[in-house]
Amino acid sequence: MTLYADALSIVSNRMDQIPSKDSMPGSLYSDLAKIYEKAVQLPSGGSITMISVTTLSGGDITHAIPDNTGYITEGQLFLRADSDIGKVIIDPFRSLSRLKQLVIGKQTREDHPQVMNAAVRLYADAANAKTKLENGFELSDYDTRSMRFAKQYAEYILAIDVNIDATEMLNTVWRLFKENFSKTEVAIKNELVEKYW
Repeated sequence: MTLYADALSIVSNRMDQIPSKDSMPGSLYSDLAKIYEKAVQLPSGGSITMISVTTLSGGDITHAIPDNTGYITEGQLFLRADSDIGKVIIDPFRSLSRLKQLVIGKQTREDHPQVMNAAVRLYADAANAKTKLENGFELSDYDTRSMRFAKQYAEYILAIDVNIDATEMLNTVWRLFKENFSKTEVAIKNELVEKYW
């Protein structure tokens, strides 16, 4: 998709069209949407939609191509190399789904929304702890445990080579919570903690 958009840029510039952001044609949004939004509705039910991959120069998500893609698609998986585990992971901070609220906790287990929110919050705490460590600050016991959790979470949940169903994923995250945190630190509703801890 990046090469396609770059080719559009070259053609529009050669045609003396006025460029938009990052020398891309002003029609980039529409040009990409025509490709992304092609779908087939199957007579027996279901559909097929375009899954596209956009590479980013230097990981720049503000570039016109990923920026427009983010507005067009219903969800994105942002992949990055994780130096702690040496694998490519799905970055939970930059990935998004506009449709997840229709599924999680409704078509998946009741604890899914709470587990997801707690896991991402604890993962963010680990990112803050890592920044403290890199800047030479002393880590608290909680910081150390959150960094251990983040490494395990990346290894067992976020790595792109992980292939488990939603129930196994939730059970794995509960196990990681239990190994690294107290019930109050996880901050999930008591009835769910009592049921799944």
